[in-house]
Amino acid sequence: MSGTQFLTAQRDPDGWWNDYEVRGPGQFWATAFVGASLTEVPGKDAHAAALDAWRLLARTRGPSDGWGYGPQVPGDADITSWALRLAEAVGADAEPRAVEGYDFVLRHLRADGGITSYVPEVAGPFLSRVAPRWDGWYASHPCVTAAAAGLLRLPRRPRLLTRLREIQRPEGSWAAYWWADREYSTALAAEALVADPDDRDIPAAAAAGRWAAERIGPDGAVRTSWEPDGSPFATAFAVRAVLAGGARQGRPAVRRAVRWLLDSQRPDGSWKPSAWCRCPGPMDLDPDEREHWERNRRGRAALGSVVLDNAALYTTASVVAALGRATAAR
Repeated sequence: MSGTQFLTAQRDPDGWWNDYEVRGPGQFWATAFVGASLTEVPGKDAHAAALDAWRLLARTRGPSDGWGYGPQVPGDADITSWALRLAEAVGADAEPRAVEGYDFVLRHLRADGGITSYVPEVAGPFLSRVAPRWDGWYASHPCVTAAAAGLLRLPRRPRLLTRLREIQRPEGSWAAYWWADREYSTALAAEALVADPDDRDIPAAAAAGRWAAERIGPDGAVRTSWEPDGSPFATAFAVRAVLAGGARQGRPAVRRAVRWLLDSQRPDGSWKPSAWCRCPGPMDLDPDEREHWERNRRGRAALGSVVLDNAALYTTASVVAALGRATAAR
């Protein structure tokens, strides 16, 4: 697959993937996500690249336990969850660094049963240089809870699944804190619920699949306010949500989306960057209520901004993983 070839060719000389530019490149972030995404793709090259990514992460530590945005940034439960999803996929979940990672994620479990990205005892010294309070960043986040709930080896995982059941929206989607597109959180939540299904989760996943199928347009693209001509990132996660929902009615939407994704692939094997990540303000409990977002600001100025994966790694990895799942579901 040319998408896989593009991704494996984009590693720096030390083997890292680097994407986004908020506080330097998101080295740990991109490497964890791209590595985990490549485990969805058959083939020795994808598996070898994913295993190399885990080995890099396993022997690297930032200023705290877990993994964060990059080497100079404290760990957070979101990026740590993606590193652990990679570890589980390559069979490394019993390694000491992975076990430490599970403990780190559980430190971020809130009283409501959701997972927050940051906790004050880890991130406080870093964040307090910018603002005195971070209520929004310390609250539980649906998209982070969904990512962590996909960890099959995570202790107390059933509590996260309960939280996901509680916060599903009436139309079938899940909100996202860090992402402009709900397709991301909806796919991860639905996949987590059906990974260890009980009867009550089938209707929840089916509702997610119906919502996602309706988001896929007649030409196969999901259009968003940030990507009105079609978002490969949102389309990829819509495909995953429909597949998790399991309904036959969603198959035509998946076929349209897959066709659109294949047709929109660029000559170098990548897809147009479209993974818009939000940087809410410190006190933003619900970023959907913010009326104005700046674009692609960096450092402290990134607060209140949406940032794009300018290297196209996050988008391309998302599409490659979705196409892998779609192929496996045939």
